[in-house]
Amino acid sequence: MAKKTKQAYKQAPWRRQLQSAGFSLVLVIAILAVLSIYLIISAQAASAGLEIMDMHYEEEEIMRIIANERTELAWKTSYTEMQKRAEKAGYQVPPAENVHFMVIPGYQGQNPVLLAPPPGSENTLGPVVNEYYQQSLWDWFYGTFLTTSPTAGVEAVK
Repeated sequence: MAKKTKQAYKQAPWRRQLQSAGFSLVLVIAILAVLSIYLIISAQAASAGLEIMDMHYEEEEIMRIIANERTELAWKTSYTEMQKRAEKAGYQVPPAENVHFMVIPGYQGQNPVLLAPPPGSENTLGPVVNEYYQQSLWDWFYGTFLTTSPTAGVEAVK
């Protein structure tokens, strides 16, 4: 009788085939969904990367234009060019007896801009090492892992 109850609840072969086909189809759909999401994200990342590259190229071009404009400005404001333009405009160099200087009390003048130390001066700056980093990696490793004494690692840190 026990055999009959087992046979009564046993599913038909076509149902088992349908369930395995459905399960396989669900797996395939899930894999395709994951792959499509991956492809979408990869495409967006590639597009963003290309946009970033284009922006870098634009930035470099703008920097070149700025450098060219600064060079042109420096050339146009050079002494020889300014002197030529002044002569063309009718300006003349005044004689020394016609030039008068005024002394303004309290005016210090412009401070010079020092971009680099003067030649011959010693550079006293050296490499800056944090005072807490006075232990080598080997000392730390030896004190932490190879020493059996619990206070050896503490002493090495102090």
